[in-house]
Amino acid sequence: MRVKIYPSQIQGTLRIPSSKSMAHRALICAALAKGTSTLSGIDPSKDIEATIACMEALGAKITAGCDQIQVKGTHLKSHRHEILCPCNESGSTMRFLIPVASLTQDPVTFSGQGRLLQRPMDLYARLFHDQGVSFVQDSTGIHIHGALRPGDFTIEGNISSQFISGLLFALPLLDKESTLTILEPYESRSYVDLTLEMLQNFGIRIEEISPTTYHIPKNQAYQAQTLPVEGDYSQAAFFAVLAALQEKLTLTNLKEDSRQGDKVILNLLENAGASLRIQNDTITIEHQDLRCQTIDLADCPDLGPILCVLASFCPGTTHFIHAGRLRIKESDRVQAMETELKKWGVDIQTTEDTITIRGQRKYDRPDVVIDGHNDHRIVMAMTIFGLCAQTECIIEGAQAITKSYPAFFEDIQKIHGKVEIL
Repeated sequence: MRVKIYPSQIQGTLRIPSSKSMAHRALICAALAKGTSTLSGIDPSKDIEATIACMEALGAKITAGCDQIQVKGTHLKSHRHEILCPCNESGSTMRFLIPVASLTQDPVTFSGQGRLLQRPMDLYARLFHDQGVSFVQDSTGIHIHGALRPGDFTIEGNISSQFISGLLFALPLLDKESTLTILEPYESRSYVDLTLEMLQNFGIRIEEISPTTYHIPKNQAYQAQTLPVEGDYSQAAFFAVLAALQEKLTLTNLKEDSRQGDKVILNLLENAGASLRIQNDTITIEHQDLRCQTIDLADCPDLGPILCVLASFCPGTTHFIHAGRLRIKESDRVQAMETELKKWGVDIQTTEDTITIRGQRKYDRPDVVIDGHNDHRIVMAMTIFGLCAQTECIIEGAQAITKSYPAFFEDIQKIHGKVEIL
């Protein structure tokens, strides 16, 4: 899909869709619970569809209604012989569910598309091999056979928090207690906190015995729940930056006391000089003169692309540190943003782990054509750039937004952004 983005003056109020991070976690917990859970407020996307498909493959019964999803839990050891879990491009789905799926004791294959099967899975490979459990990764997918056993687990904290969450979903179901120790540096801890919050909602107890060590009691059972899913600060960030660069916007459906790590976008925008007003689940962001800062992406890597857009329009020099994790996402997001921003004339330099941008107030190059890099966050970030530029541009591969936010362009139009589907 090709879209044309025109310079636009935005205004209005927008409801932010549900948190994809929390929706994944809620669906998994509900699918592991005895009985039927009701989840409300979940917005559709390809990633969420992948988690639903995989939990159905593992035996859950999931029915989507107008604004609710009914989830009848699975008994993992019902012996389906061979199981295929289609993860599409969802790294969260695959990493969350590999330990869970092992508990079936059946042969399970996780398939993937795009760059998913190229993303690091060595941590699970080592862990499974150490326990004598079959773990094979090839061009057709990841193939496991055999059940994870309880024990004392020690894993790196600087690869992906999704491995930690995956173990936390599975270990409470085992017949002996376990401990999980995270080696420093413990990055993206806020995402693990989201997992702990959702586990608690479904009756699972995890004991934090130190900042890097968890004790997991044995023989626990997930309890069915009726639960709303909160709005997504990761998606809100695109509109929050747009407002900070342009005009006032009001964003709703954002939990004020959310534990989402990407809520840090509010602090970063205030540090940049934007005006914010927060009341219950509503946040109003208003443009002010902006200033540069140093931004640490260790705990908020998904904000990297849109923060690069913010930095591009902030006069002076913005430094990003701990940016290396952006290179192993749906695309190499450091390289992708460098390539696409340079088409606009942005002064950007990168290293393996840093990004430096010397911003300016205006960009007006003609005939800019942006490559979406098959990455939803690149497409959305460069859309925001295009709305703030002085000349129109075209984005190719814009269908990548369906991974997390299919209604993105519709929502842009709701706030008077001019987007034309070509």
